[in-house]
Amino acid sequence: MTKISSQVKPLGNRLRGKLARTIAPPSPVAPPSPVAPAAGGRFGPISSAVIAVPDDVMRDIERTSLNRLCTTSDWEAHGPLSQVMNELNDSVCIHRKSWEYALCILGLRQLGEYGETSKAIAVGAGYERPLFHYANEIQLMVATDLYDNPDHEGQPAMLTSPETFAPFEYREDHLNVLRMSGDQLDFPDCEFDFAFCLSSIEHFGSRETQRKSLAEMRRVLKPGGIAAIATELILNDGTHDEYYTYAELEEMFLKAPGFELVGGDLDLRIQQSLLDYPVELDRHRNTNASPHITLYTEGCLITSVMLFLRRTVD
Repeated sequence: MTKISSQVKPLGNRLRGKLARTIAPPSPVAPPSPVAPAAGGRFGPISSAVIAVPDDVMRDIERTSLNRLCTTSDWEAHGPLSQVMNELNDSVCIHRKSWEYALCILGLRQLGEYGETSKAIAVGAGYERPLFHYANEIQLMVATDLYDNPDHEGQPAMLTSPETFAPFEYREDHLNVLRMSGDQLDFPDCEFDFAFCLSSIEHFGSRETQRKSLAEMRRVLKPGGIAAIATELILNDGTHDEYYTYAELEEMFLKAPGFELVGGDLDLRIQQSLLDYPVELDRHRNTNASPHITLYTEGCLITSVMLFLRRTVD
């Protein structure tokens, strides 16, 4: 063994009734309905759990829950997420991976999850920017991955030369990179203060393997520790072996034994234009076009959703 030094319902019908009352109209003229119906379109019917909001209304909404979908309104000039993106020396574009990195860090900060003596583990870590950020912030950052995919983030060179992937200077002796499967974390129980897994767990094989990986994250967390999980949610009526429908997301994460959602109710509002104009991976030549938030592939309209799960006391 390696040694190192409730079920939650989305903001659905309640928000559909309240949203019009919380957004003040710019003039005495009554505003349009703030919630678009979950109607069919080029990309199929939208999931009943997802709330489609007109772009002009979404721009004025201040979202406070940490558990939410990715939307362009999070790229507010001088806003909290934009500030974290600057800290990470991230690229100047609207991309959901930048959002995942920034919201992971912002959420853990707001929840008061770490300090100089903290230890953290990242599962399916690749060479993500938060690894190097936390190496400068905490006692020990452990990155785990199979590191067997040189064409993507699982590059084997990360095991021997992580400094070549760093986007900024970092304390090299505070980052430990290990080859390890997410469903077999070779650490003692209650070892880490927090964990994160950013759009990786859905690629871990079967749903059973993914469930085991989540249970492993819980096992190595201290009681009260938090797992920050980003994954890919299907927004339309599609199904997929990797991406989650809302029902699958609820079953896998929101009802996971020994975890509770913290940081606010699950907010599944998203602006209408992102549903209408995704990046079509099977058609567009430039698959990194910005905004890179919603994607359409294999019959599924998807985007990132962030969840903060606290390990409950046994």
